[in-house]
Amino acid sequence: MTQQPKSKDTVTIHAVGDCGPRRVEYGELPESLFAMVHQKVKEADISVCQLEEDLSTRGCMQWRDHATWVGRAHPDNVKSLVHAGFNVVSHASNHCFDYGPESLLDTIDILRGNGMEVIGVGKDIAEARKPAIVERNGVRVGFLAYCMVAPVEYEAREGKPGCLTIGASTYYEAQEYQAGTPPRIITIARENEVAAMEEDVRKLRKQVDIVLLMMHWGIHAIPGVIAMYQPIVGHRAIDAGADIIVGHHAHIVKGIEVYKGKAIFYSLGNFAEEVPWHLKPPPGVHSERATTKYVKFEQDKAWERYQGPPEKRYTFMVKCVAGKKGIHKVSFLPGIVNQKAEPAFLKRSDPMFDKVVNYLQHWSKEFGTTLTVEGDEVMVCDSSRK
Repeated sequence: MTQQPKSKDTVTIHAVGDCGPRRVEYGELPESLFAMVHQKVKEADISVCQLEEDLSTRGCMQWRDHATWVGRAHPDNVKSLVHAGFNVVSHASNHCFDYGPESLLDTIDILRGNGMEVIGVGKDIAEARKPAIVERNGVRVGFLAYCMVAPVEYEAREGKPGCLTIGASTYYEAQEYQAGTPPRIITIARENEVAAMEEDVRKLRKQVDIVLLMMHWGIHAIPGVIAMYQPIVGHRAIDAGADIIVGHHAHIVKGIEVYKGKAIFYSLGNFAEEVPWHLKPPPGVHSERATTKYVKFEQDKAWERYQGPPEKRYTFMVKCVAGKKGIHKVSFLPGIVNQKAEPAFLKRSDPMFDKVVNYLQHWSKEFGTTLTVEGDEVMVCDSSRK
């Protein structure tokens, strides 16, 4: 698609999924992680990403039901995000408190010290709840971030650092009389926390022209599956005044819904997620996950640095063009992740372009969403044509 000149009364927003820079640990230049995409990311007036790890050398690994050891990287890795041109960073996630309050607070400080707005986390619940408001070309854009997959004690409270959470409960209901038949899985978000989110959105709506929500939610790795709570929470956020919802956490891309003319991206997948697979976890930390029972694949040794099923290599960047009266167009740029966890955008002429788009179209059909290819972009919704 030919690059169109920017309008003085519109703003372009780029949004990507999970990023976890570890170039320093690999002995490489931090800037190299986004070498193939930084120019395109910077074409937007505002660019936002999800940070999957703390940037700190302080703190100690927290004990949890699912202890993790990958949630911290050297602070110098912030140079990756600076080089990519991100202005806003969501850090509300199931890894933000992996190394406790010191590590989390260090991360907030280093991001802000490098000119980035931080959302979804804070020294207490009041700070975690505070939105980022960015103005470009006279258009005010507000950002909020929530985590719906936070382990116990990761939540921010009065006087306690953490992330902004919306919890959910899980129930199982038999679907047939036959023993052993898989049950229906029912997930219900906590009503008081959903209501608090709605109030956040309504307050922000009065201050800005556009409201964008970053949601860390969903189910790891399993293709296509959307938890029952996700559409319910997404619809309520839009009914409260949100204009677009950008989801992440699943580490693979998932379907796209258009609800009342507004896009809900259930998962953008990984964008640049480096995990130190070459290092063994500390004693007592188990890397085995239940999702491996449902996702079977042969791991190619050439991909040891970026492990996972082939779908994990698919990625995309959301592109949103908006003005003072709302969003005009929402599209995305398909991409692919290489063996070093580096993202690259795909041209329409590349056979992988169709693979990524067809995969997303397949999982978007259940929502009635039709994707339309226009040059190297894929259109999701376009109010300018109505």
